[in-house]
Amino acid sequence: MAIRIGHKVYVETVVDFSDEGIIRPLSIVWEDGKKYEITRVLHCERGASRRAGGAGLVYTCIVDGKEIHLYFEDAPGGAKWFLESKA
Repeated sequence: MAIRIGHKVYVETVVDFSDEGIIRPLSIVWEDGKKYEITRVLHCERGASRRAGGAGLVYTCIVDGKEIHLYFEDAPGGAKWFLESKA
C-alpha cells in the first residue's frame, strides 16, 4: 500500500532485474490500492524531483496512455519508489 509523505507518494513497485543489472519497473500500486501496469519505459536518467524533493533515478514511463515520472530513491534506510503528488 502506498504511503503519502509530504509531496511524495511512495508506491509499491514490481520490477524486473535483468542478468545485466538493468532495472525495469513493470507495475505500481497507487495509494488507493489500485494496480497500474507500466506499458512502456521511455527512458531512465539521474535526476531530482523539484516538486517533492529527493534524487535518484527518474524513469519516464507510460501508464494508461499517460507519461509519468517514477522515481527510484536510494536513501538511508532503504531504496524506495515514489511519484510526485499533485496536491
